[in-house]
Amino acid sequence: MWKFLSKEELLRQLEDFAEDELEAALRAATALRKTKSKELYFLHYFFQEERIDDKENGFTVKLPIDTFVKNPLGMVHGGVTAFLVDNAMGFASFMEKGRPGVTLDLNIRYHKPGAGKWLVAKGEVVSSGSLMNSMRTEVRDDAAEIVATATGTFYHRLPK
Repeated sequence: MWKFLSKEELLRQLEDFAEDELEAALRAATALRKTKSKELYFLHYFFQEERIDDKENGFTVKLPIDTFVKNPLGMVHGGVTAFLVDNAMGFASFMEKGRPGVTLDLNIRYHKPGAGKWLVAKGEVVSSGSLMNSMRTEVRDDAAEIVATATGTFYHRLPK
């Protein structure tokens, strides 16, 4: 169970943290605040991904590469790449259906380590049924090289 501290106690404990640690805490707190007031979720704001709606050709999500997305080897963590892939395909599927959906399956193949300044994933609808979309995406780095490719299936229930 969470033990909630007073604001004064929190500020007192934060005095011992380094500047970079405080920036991380502020980034997390800002992401939480935005999550409470907007339609997106914590990780979208924490990772600072940028959504780019390409109405004709799918949906693109751009993710800056920083300390928060790297693994101990200094490359983008594979789970973060999967997160990016899922978002790009999910947003593209949502745009095609016009209603929320969920991921039924996600298959990802990693081709090279994610590195550079940012990654970009472009989600596209391969085929569309009344309830499900078959999707694909490519993830590229800022040198336009393929980092990962993926496919997925998304389910969108009919409105009640």
